[in-house]
Amino acid sequence: MLIADQILQGLERLAGGGYLLALLIFFSIWSHTLIFERAHYLRRKRVIPSVYVTQSIYAELIDGEPETAIQMCERVPSPLTNILKAGISNRSYDEKELKSAVVTAVRLERPPIVRHLKTLAMLSSVSMYTGLLGTVLGMTSSFQALWKGDQTGKHLQDIADGISEALLTTAAGLIVALPTLIAYHYFNRKAKNLLNELERHGMSLIRFLVTEEYKLFQEKYENVRDWAKTPKNLV
Repeated sequence: MLIADQILQGLERLAGGGYLLALLIFFSIWSHTLIFERAHYLRRKRVIPSVYVTQSIYAELIDGEPETAIQMCERVPSPLTNILKAGISNRSYDEKELKSAVVTAVRLERPPIVRHLKTLAMLSSVSMYTGLLGTVLGMTSSFQALWKGDQTGKHLQDIADGISEALLTTAAGLIVALPTLIAYHYFNRKAKNLLNELERHGMSLIRFLVTEEYKLFQEKYENVRDWAKTPKNLV
């Protein structure tokens, strides 16, 4: 019975908040859905796989097996392997064209990484202003009740209801806005760090592909094992 009473009291408080409180509940559900989605998508291992994957891809390149390296990228799909695949697929280009291909690949990976971040920022601001609007409307209702009051004191309940609505919507607006704002800044910073790291990996691949040592492997030797067997004075 006690639980039922608490539920009824909670519903009465929600009803006291008016339609603005219902709107804030909707904003809360929306923002938390986006927060959980971003937390799942922006996991580091999903964007930038284990270092062993990268090392294996580079090992295949050194062995003179670029097609195998591309297949490895396809077997472990991620933003990083997509960028590496784009660079390896265009390895025959000169440095300028290769850099353009890699930069384009990095740009293509940006939208999914920063997706929904602007929506989180918008929900934070809108929730806060919705709570503020509830404060203004609630206090306005209270002052109207006070102005129309008489000596019987029947207007006191209307004044209390207005103040209750004002405080409830204010608190609800802050409860929704603050976690959403914190989540926005956290994910925004994480997205920037991941994008910077993807760019560094792309530039590292470019430097590797245009080095004279790698070209030597590609032009003169079948793979690194043949190079290792070659007398050093012939290299």
